[in-house]
Amino acid sequence: MKRVVGFALALCLLLTQSVGALDYDTANYRKTMIQMLGSAFDATRGRLVDVAVYDAVAASGDRLYLAPLIDIAYFGRSAEINRAVIEALNALTGENMGWKGYFEWAGANDIALPPFYDEFKGQLLASFVDPEFTRFFEPGVAETAAINLVEPVWGGVTVDGIPSLVNARQITPKDATDEGYQHSDFCRDGDCSYPAADELVFGLSFKGDSRAYPLRLLNWHEMFNDVIGHAPLFEEPEGEQVCNFRAPTPFEVRARSGDDWLLIYGRSADCPRSGWLRSADVVWFDDVAPELPDIAAGDEALSVGHRGRVDGKPVMLAYCTLCGAGVLYDVSIPDLSYTTVAGETVQMGDTALEFGSTGMLMRSNKLMYDRNTDTVWNAITGEPAFGQLVSSGVVLDVLPVVVTDWASWLEAHPDTSVLSLDTGFLRNYSNGAAYSDYFNSADLMFPSWQQDTALIQNKDMVFALRLQGQAKAYPLATIIPERIVKDRVGQTDLVIIAEATPERDFFEPGGAAVRAFESGGLVFTAGDDSMTLTSDDGRSWQITEGALIADDGERRERIGGHLAFWFGWFGFYPDTLVYGE
Repeated sequence: MKRVVGFALALCLLLTQSVGALDYDTANYRKTMIQMLGSAFDATRGRLVDVAVYDAVAASGDRLYLAPLIDIAYFGRSAEINRAVIEALNALTGENMGWKGYFEWAGANDIALPPFYDEFKGQLLASFVDPEFTRFFEPGVAETAAINLVEPVWGGVTVDGIPSLVNARQITPKDATDEGYQHSDFCRDGDCSYPAADELVFGLSFKGDSRAYPLRLLNWHEMFNDVIGHAPLFEEPEGEQVCNFRAPTPFEVRARSGDDWLLIYGRSADCPRSGWLRSADVVWFDDVAPELPDIAAGDEALSVGHRGRVDGKPVMLAYCTLCGAGVLYDVSIPDLSYTTVAGETVQMGDTALEFGSTGMLMRSNKLMYDRNTDTVWNAITGEPAFGQLVSSGVVLDVLPVVVTDWASWLEAHPDTSVLSLDTGFLRNYSNGAAYSDYFNSADLMFPSWQQDTALIQNKDMVFALRLQGQAKAYPLATIIPERIVKDRVGQTDLVIIAEATPERDFFEPGGAAVRAFESGGLVFTAGDDSMTLTSDDGRSWQITEGALIADDGERRERIGGHLAFWFGWFGFYPDTLVYGE
């Protein structure tokens, strides 16, 4: 961090100098970029604006200054500064454009960057927006980055200004209904239902743990970190299930009664806050129970206890509202090790990454970061973009998730839980309150230079898959009428089932509940109901969130995929195949 601090100190010293004291040596990139930044920042403080540094850069003919000029043009607060910067860009490129044109041109041409550019970009964002941005721009980041650092652009918020949810409270459908009426300020046109029958939710299920995350909440948070996967940990003596402790619920075991009972304190959907619960089937407590005192020992037994957490699978949903993509990732990284930007080797062991929002975008796609290493990641590819983990070779595995209407999800999963409206944040969680204008417009909010609208419009919804290095998009307009799609991607034969969701008076990124499964070469047709298929060998198959399951028990596993706006997918997978073409 020494060079970043040094860059900041140099900028501070510059801001104390008079304009007449400055000299311009454009062969010294670091000094010149400090002067450029100082001049632009002066314009925000009402100081005398000096544009001589931009004139010197233009006269130098050095195209390495293109990236910092484009960055400064984005934050221009002075007509005089803006004019000087655009004139310099014109002189260096021979092109006459506005900021958006130059920015997209730079991305398309993969322009070269000057030395110290990573420090400059971090200090620019720190000066104009939030000092926390410098954590992502450690010296040397530009040289090791998997992307061109000119492409990340400020998205209008601070670091974590769009707060991700971490282990947010899940409640029962009944409690959710009660919450909807308790939060009457979130009613829409008199409808206080939570969730409303036709509203869209992200649905996921793992080992019988089914959860719903309504888009009306995720539109404000764009990400959740959670742990999914539960077991019916405690049962009554007759065998009736008392509750499912949902991971990662904290719990406390205080005492036992003989071999069968534990006194438990915990909190989870459908669970009592405390009580006597049987522990015979709890594998996590097998080694714990013998160490606990018997309740027969008296009050002193309650002074000894054991704390822990319910096991499960750490997951993260990266929801890029601007590109319409909600991608569910497995964030468990076994035996994680990496070489830092500075060249040091770090061994982290088995690690569960936790993610937040950088406040930056790339091609109108969310750039997120892991809070373990401050590495910046591409939300739609699941790959490190720049930072410590670029060298690790880690790519996040995509898990199955579906965007469906609440009524359909609840019917298929009556034991589901749902995200509570009490997230700990003050937001307008009414249906359609966030991004409604953007979702219902054909326009993009930020530049994305890699587009193709010859056959598909930018904001048409597609179902997106990546298998064995091959990307493929399935336009919803094509697959909804077919409902059951037989296809092959890479070396995998698959079947895709698409069920249209109800139309509403406003749009959110959805349109169909789409699930993809390995087919093993079988050909499927519609079964007796919407949740069954019939294969060409005569067997009946149940559609579940994890697999197609035949009447003889054979399984065809589900494949991780997600919905996206076409432009969001094509922006990073220009070689994608398109179903139906």
